[in-house]
Amino acid sequence: MPLAAPDGRPAVGLPLRARGAVIGTLLLAGDPAVPGRTDPEFLLDLADRAGLALDNARLAEQDREVARTLQRSLLASERPIDARFHVATVYRPAVKTLEVGGDWYDTFLTASGSVGLVVGDVVGRGIRAASAMGQLRSAVRALAKAQCGPATVLQYMDDFVATLEAGQMTTLAYAELALDTGRLRYACAGHPPPLLLPPDTSPRYLWEGRSGPLGTRAASRGRREAELTLPRGSRLLLYTDGLVERRGERIDQGFNRLAEVVTSRRETPLASLVEQVSDAMLAGEGGHDDTCLLALAFDGAPRYHCEVPAEVAALRPLRGELDDWLMRYKVPETERYAIVLACSEAVANAIEHGYLGNPVGRVRVGVTIDGNIVELRVSDSGQWRAPRPSADRGRGMALMGRLMDDLVVDCGEGTTVLMRRRLGRSAR
Repeated sequence: MPLAAPDGRPAVGLPLRARGAVIGTLLLAGDPAVPGRTDPEFLLDLADRAGLALDNARLAEQDREVARTLQRSLLASERPIDARFHVATVYRPAVKTLEVGGDWYDTFLTASGSVGLVVGDVVGRGIRAASAMGQLRSAVRALAKAQCGPATVLQYMDDFVATLEAGQMTTLAYAELALDTGRLRYACAGHPPPLLLPPDTSPRYLWEGRSGPLGTRAASRGRREAELTLPRGSRLLLYTDGLVERRGERIDQGFNRLAEVVTSRRETPLASLVEQVSDAMLAGEGGHDDTCLLALAFDGAPRYHCEVPAEVAALRPLRGELDDWLMRYKVPETERYAIVLACSEAVANAIEHGYLGNPVGRVRVGVTIDGNIVELRVSDSGQWRAPRPSADRGRGMALMGRLMDDLVVDCGEGTTVLMRRRLGRSAR
């Protein structure tokens, strides 16, 4: 379509097409390099190529966003609550790629009174890897509930990936800790060995119970597992290879660095430990691969847990009970006020937007104190509905953000609000 630019120069408008649809307009203005030699076919071809390139970029970004959303929903899942252990996790995406990787972690209680721990690494990136990650994670959970042991779980996972091409060559570390006895059973499918930090001795890697990645010929030779008794006060680290691998460095050097970093932070609270270990290991040349780190403390931090009905009347007793629990652990009054208020706002949001005030719904509250860090998790199983725009709306999230240092909201199956506050922080 011939046009004229504002300055009077000749211009032409061309449709940007992609996949049978017009997605925009390309406007070219200016004099041709050779007067009278403008080729309409060339311009149309240029516009078609530009339209296809733009649409491909849009679809790629859409796939990345779907993969990121799927990964966030999996990594932010609710953790089990039990006074006998405490878990902290961290996930760091690769800094040199825009695509989501297939690293994941999970913790859950099994039917046998044990806690299951898993860290895995799917080959590849993007939505295909994120989708495979979700299927593998669900499969491990389902198999663990059958109380068949780590080696048998891996055997069944081999059968599972035979029908899931994207899951083949996945590496996986799976462990079960009996909470009453401290008996730890574990198995590694081509995965880096767990690192055990006993309370009074040097850290050591658990090299037993090893076999090949899922779905490989090495795996067909049989799955092995190992066991030991964890002393009370121990810490156990599971991680993906991105934490210890560096280009131009032998893998044993990475293992040595990790052991040194963990040893130097033996007394660090668990939530801070995972952050500090990741920062130290990825400094400099690190970060070329996604990194997943899960740390478990046996006989860990104090925990508070309750479920309340989705009705406003439940807020007042919840605030009093949580304040009493925090006071029992000598949390200062001003800190208690901020934490209790943030919790109350989150629960009120779940009642109003997740369940629309239906008292049949239940809101779960979990709080841990790890050193000087208080972690607060509020989750529901409702269908969250956005509030109607109003001058009085939207203040709860802003208030929670000011009261707490970290605030993460995940809307998947229900909504989970995760908040952290460092005790003794300076006022904002």
